[in-house]
Amino acid sequence: MPATVYLVTGGARSGKSSYAQNLCEKTCTNPIYLATSKVWDDDFKDRVTRHQNERGDHWTTIEEPLTPSKHHDVFGGRTILVDCLTLWLTNYFMELGAFTEPDDNTNAKASNNDEKITTASEQALFKVKAEFDKMITQWNATFVFVTNEIGSGLHADSAASRKFVDAQGWLNQYVASKANMVIHMVAGVPNIIKEFPAESRNPLKAPTSQELTECAVFDKFLSARTLTMDDKGYFMMKLDHDKGVIRVTYHSCIKNDKGEICDVHGNKIKCCSGKSPDPMVTFEARTAKELTVKIFERWEHAKDLVTVGHAAYIGREAQKAEQCLHAGKFYQQD
Repeated sequence: MPATVYLVTGGARSGKSSYAQNLCEKTCTNPIYLATSKVWDDDFKDRVTRHQNERGDHWTTIEEPLTPSKHHDVFGGRTILVDCLTLWLTNYFMELGAFTEPDDNTNAKASNNDEKITTASEQALFKVKAEFDKMITQWNATFVFVTNEIGSGLHADSAASRKFVDAQGWLNQYVASKANMVIHMVAGVPNIIKEFPAESRNPLKAPTSQELTECAVFDKFLSARTLTMDDKGYFMMKLDHDKGVIRVTYHSCIKNDKGEICDVHGNKIKCCSGKSPDPMVTFEARTAKELTVKIFERWEHAKDLVTVGHAAYIGREAQKAEQCLHAGKFYQQD
């Protein structure tokens, strides 16, 4: 199974990078910024520094102009923002001699040899596509590629530039064909032009209204069964529709030697306004899956405080809460 791939495209200052950065931060707490650009002058250096400051310390920055797949060891389980395909392709054009790299005294120049330009263009496109294919074979990584719609601007005035525009367009088409989702940015507004594929299997038999009623009755009966409660604590689940999250608090029932409600280390848990003790920990998530991952995979005390039955209950409630959150409905914990 290949990686999950997003492609964010658009013109200059269309909001591509901001949208892509926000997408990465919503899916991963420690995303990677994979910079394909080379810093050629002070103006570009200032721009790179500004973007780094905007991203914050939770980002890992990798600078790789040609072969980003060699960093695959750090990609697993993370979201990687590749910014951008245009500069990545430019690097290969320079590597193969279609363009010359700028220096302190001269700007980049294009070759005047038509045969050399054609060969370099074809090889550059082939190499970038091959490297892209190598990157996305990593099933446990999510990639967000940023690119430019340079073919929507003025007609290029040199043979090398025209070849580059063509190669960029073909590269964009190739990446879009492999992407799970494609977003076209216009004036800061995202337009989703390719979505995740819908379920392709034939629809299966759905329960009748009578069968649904019987299931609801049976669920009600099960809700009234005798349960052995966890003696160490309990969860409370609510929705915050304004923030768009499911909020879960874990309340300790553990008592220390003084008979005080305490945490796992025996420290007394303070009371809120002199009433019931504050929660030991609070979790917020946008989906049931995110919530259960935070509680049962990342919370260090879950295995010591939560029984299997209690975990199953939270899983059921999380699914119900997510449905109510996304449908704008009231949720009541069972």
